[in-house]
Amino acid sequence: MLNPTVIAEVLSPATEAYDRGAKFAHYRYLESLQEYVLIAQDRMWIEHFARMGKQWLLTVFNRPDEVLLLLSIECAVPLLEIYAQIELPAEENFVAE
Repeated sequence: MLNPTVIAEVLSPATEAYDRGAKFAHYRYLESLQEYVLIAQDRMWIEHFARMGKQWLLTVFNRPDEVLLLLSIECAVPLLEIYAQIELPAEENFVAE
């Protein structure tokens, strides 16, 4: 990985804790990294971390009508496209955890 601007991780039960914890702690030291995206595979839930100076701003996307904006690479992806091939639970609830 050479100077990434955006890193996206698809979470799995086996790696989720590491992706959220130690891995992201290492990634924060990459000066080039502007956005870190965690994508749940079992429900419509995306966590988007954006670098704001020395801080990271978290935005959660969990509704089918939302669009994930990756400003650092001028990209917009509707959640419906991200989850198009994924079979989600029938009673998807959109309550924040």
